[in-house]
Amino acid sequence: MINLIYTLPIFLRLKQKLIISLFSAIILVLMLNENLLAQSENIKSLHEKLKTAKKDTDKVNAYYALSKFYWNRNSDSALFFAQQSLTLSKALGFQKGIALANISKGLALVSKAQLPEALAYYFEALRISEELGLTEVQGNALNAIGIVYAQLKDFPKALYFYKKSYKIAIQQKKPDKHRIHSVLVNIGEIFKDNSKSDSAIVYNQKALSIATQLKDSLGIAITLYNIGENLMIQGKYPLALKYINKSLSIATATKDVEGIVYCHSAFALINYYTGNYQLSLYYGKMAFEENKQLGIQELGRVIDNTLYMTYLKMGDYNKALYFRNLEIALKDSVIGIERSRMIAKMSVIELEKKQQQVDGLRNEKLIDQKELANIKLKRDFITVCALSLLCIVVFLVRNYLAKRKLILKLEEQNNEIVEKNKHLEELILVRNRMFSIIGHDLRGPIHSIKGMMEMLGMEELDEEEKKFFIEKASQSLNVTANLIDNLLYWAKSQMDGMQTKPTHFDIQKLIKQNIALIEGRASDKKIALQIDEHAEDLTVFADETMIDIVLRNLIENAVKFLNAGNCITIKAQLQTEQNEVIVSVKDDGVGIALEAQDKIFNKYTSYSTYGTNKEKGSGLGLLLCKELVEKNQGRIWFESKPNEGTSFFFSIPVA
Repeated sequence: MINLIYTLPIFLRLKQKLIISLFSAIILVLMLNENLLAQSENIKSLHEKLKTAKKDTDKVNAYYALSKFYWNRNSDSALFFAQQSLTLSKALGFQKGIALANISKGLALVSKAQLPEALAYYFEALRISEELGLTEVQGNALNAIGIVYAQLKDFPKALYFYKKSYKIAIQQKKPDKHRIHSVLVNIGEIFKDNSKSDSAIVYNQKALSIATQLKDSLGIAITLYNIGENLMIQGKYPLALKYINKSLSIATATKDVEGIVYCHSAFALINYYTGNYQLSLYYGKMAFEENKQLGIQELGRVIDNTLYMTYLKMGDYNKALYFRNLEIALKDSVIGIERSRMIAKMSVIELEKKQQQVDGLRNEKLIDQKELANIKLKRDFITVCALSLLCIVVFLVRNYLAKRKLILKLEEQNNEIVEKNKHLEELILVRNRMFSIIGHDLRGPIHSIKGMMEMLGMEELDEEEKKFFIEKASQSLNVTANLIDNLLYWAKSQMDGMQTKPTHFDIQKLIKQNIALIEGRASDKKIALQIDEHAEDLTVFADETMIDIVLRNLIENAVKFLNAGNCITIKAQLQTEQNEVIVSVKDDGVGIALEAQDKIFNKYTSYSTYGTNKEKGSGLGLLLCKELVEKNQGRIWFESKPNEGTSFFFSIPVA
């Protein structure tokens, strides 16, 4: 099954992060001074309190309230007032105010996606609350730290801080049910992401019980959805449908647009799994239109994938290809998000190192002062005795090390210059190739399509002529779309590099899907497509999306260079000794000229030619195939004789 299972762990992630952060903000409000809890104040009265505050501590409280007011409205304003409260608290030496201001500032930074910075303020709040014994502040700081680590996908650390926060919440004289609910939901998400759906359901059921006691509609809707999602992962679709249906009822009643679109998307996925393709299509289309307003990329990938697979099952291959391309386009955006998350994670690692240093210094201060004085006296005596000798030794060693370091640095700089020059040459080559394709291979089809559209607008054309121009325009669009896909994917691989995500999948099934998608264009040219199947298991281990692109390019390339009556045969065969599967795409067409065969896989030379229907090629497709196959530990080669046909082969490792 293509790209369905991997979507489940991320299904609720965006919404869950927002809700968890919101609970943290609610808990922060509960910790403010009693005079702020007594009434719900508008922004005007808050600014008035700030102006009329007689005590500096009253100003601190006013800044807290302003920061809280703006947190879910304007993150910049929330950050500004949190900083004001922090600055004033530091000037007063008001430690509790500093701790609370740090949490408030961390919340604002999380809403701005500045995770490493937020984590630094949370750790400072945790340090102060531990020293002062402020258990409520400590518990909220721990929960907030866990949220950041969960967003960075460092699940062991996230679980560690969640459990510490939970322990503090239940040990209080009056247990903080809001925070207990938040932590239970967070822990459930950790277990779900680690494929422990049974444990995830247990924690969400506990959270559901607490949300029911609190009469928290949004909390109830989320935990109901989470339980249904984990049941869906386990394949218990009727029961999952029951919970998600309840969640949808609450979301509809509270006008929670985001909750509604998630439920509709889940309905589409459940109906696909249970074979109800018409219902799957109905809810998938509904979720697709609703998500246009929200623009949630990860959810969009799930919806596009569900619609792609549903249309494929229903035999509508054109619409299946449309949603497949949408899904692949969103995948690039998600990769960018993952790259940003990795950069943030590296920053957090540096922050943790600094935190460890701070903790070490703090522990040193706890050593008895008299013992420190004795140790210092002995150390100074030894230092004075050895100072003369050490000065001479240090001078000689430093002189030697400085020279050695300079030599190594010069060698390193020289190597960097060589590598950068090589990389620059490759980037220039990529740039020139892209400009050449954009200037020549894309401009022609686009102008051709424009001309045909103008012809279609002429009233004097009869139906036969209009049909002719529409077919020609469709062919040009297919060629141009394929060229753009290859161009973007190849350019990305050259400039940014590609990371493979290998999985186990059935290569025979992937071949059949590509045949189904290309069969229409082959039929138009009266070309036969056939697959040579074998009974043995042909499960391979590779990046399915990359191998899908390789197959599509090779088959479309064969169709382009065949005449009516020719045949294409696709075959996958297990090579037991080499522990690999060999896939071949064989045709009996015009073949490749002998003088051109050395240029096929050479990225430093440009080679392209016209198809049998004058289809223009760019030469990128086969270069991209070579890159993708080799990324997956495979090989690619071909055999061709002019006027006798061409056979392309590539290998894929088995499980």
